[in-house]
Amino acid sequence: MLKGNTIVLAASGAALAALLFGAGCSPMPSFDDLTVQQTYEVGADAAARGDYLVATEAFRRITMESPLHEYADDALLGLADTYRSAGDYASAEDAYWRLLADYPRSPLVPEAQYKLGLCYYEQSPPPSLDQKMTRQAIERLELFIATYPDNENVDDANAKVAELRAKLAEKDYRNAMLYVTLKSPDAARVYLNAVVDDYGDTVWARRSLLELARIFCAEGSNARGAETYARVIAEYPGTEEAATAAAEAQGCGP
Repeated sequence: MLKGNTIVLAASGAALAALLFGAGCSPMPSFDDLTVQQTYEVGADAAARGDYLVATEAFRRITMESPLHEYADDALLGLADTYRSAGDYASAEDAYWRLLADYPRSPLVPEAQYKLGLCYYEQSPPPSLDQKMTRQAIERLELFIATYPDNENVDDANAKVAELRAKLAEKDYRNAMLYVTLKSPDAARVYLNAVVDDYGDTVWARRSLLELARIFCAEGSNARGAETYARVIAEYPGTEEAATAAAEAQGCGP
């Protein structure tokens, strides 16, 4: 049983694949006379070569015909990975979920949890579009981080969560700036405050705070404007926004 992050084809599997895919053989091999291990090795080799059709069929046969075999969870992970590599995210998600449900004690569960999060991450759209998939990715990756804090993929998961949270912050900031353009400061404030409160560790938070100060000053609320400029300077020292706040605050005294 492989039970690892990367499918590695054994030497015997490589020889078997060479026979199956040699001159005169059809693209799809016959699996009827192969053992489960041999079928898995053919699938692993095909996946490594980017032959997703053969890989999918090999892994699918194992998961359907030999669900209690020691290679069954490896095959299900291989099937999910193959779907994901081919861009069939719906099928990949289903396969990862099946592994989690059908083989809860498998040592592959942490990897499946992580890769399920990657499925959603890789479907996360630009900030201008609906961010449902982004939120799902954050949820899955944060669950992985909390459940397996010592896993080797936690650092990557944390980086991706930070990237996704910044995307959500950018979307709210863009919505706020649209309302600024439309001369609707009250609506803009709702989004700007949300960014500051929910995404304070992102660049969009300090930009939002700076924009809030500008809105206050434009409305004649100079005291609140000066106070908000001071927050930008105090909370984000050394940033471009802090320097801008220091310069602009001079014209917005109490």
